[in-house]
Amino acid sequence: MSETRARGDQDRAAAGAFMLMVSSALAAILVIAGLVYATGTGQRHEAALAAAGCEPGLSPSGLQCTTQQMLIRQYLAILTPASQQVDADTAAFTASEGGDLAAAEAALTAEAASERAFDTGLAGIEFPPAIAPIARTLVRAGQALARLTAEQARSSSLTRLRSFSHRVQLADAAVQAELRLMLEALRSPPQES
Repeated sequence: MSETRARGDQDRAAAGAFMLMVSSALAAILVIAGLVYATGTGQRHEAALAAAGCEPGLSPSGLQCTTQQMLIRQYLAILTPASQQVDADTAAFTASEGGDLAAAEAALTAEAASERAFDTGLAGIEFPPAIAPIARTLVRAGQALARLTAEQARSSSLTRLRSFSHRVQLADAAVQAELRLMLEALRSPPQES
């Protein structure tokens, strides 16, 4: 019995050593992969700047983007797909609001989700102090529209659903006004501090 026990202890020790070797090898591979990834960071940054349409300049990468250009690109990268999705959701709602409550509710639910996604993306951009209040106001207006749209989506009848139309139009007009203010602020020359 002691020979069996000794063999079991040896097997466990061998298994432990094998696990240690595998763990060490995996850790080494991960460290090497991290180093390889880190060496490509400069090239990825240059590619991102080039994709953003930044102009050739005197930066180490040969490209330069002003903060204003980067903000406009970030903003448009969020706005463009969100606007396209909201337009598609609105078209689906318009097509169904006349006679298909379930389809209208689904379209409104999708629209509210698209509005929330835009608000979340916009809130993630770090705007300079001159633009930050406009961005916050835009996010609040968008959130109010998304809440109203979500409430409309929970309507129990087509008549009730249509009763939201005027309030939704007003909330949308507020968002559109804030969108125009945001674009004006982003396009105006930065103020010197």
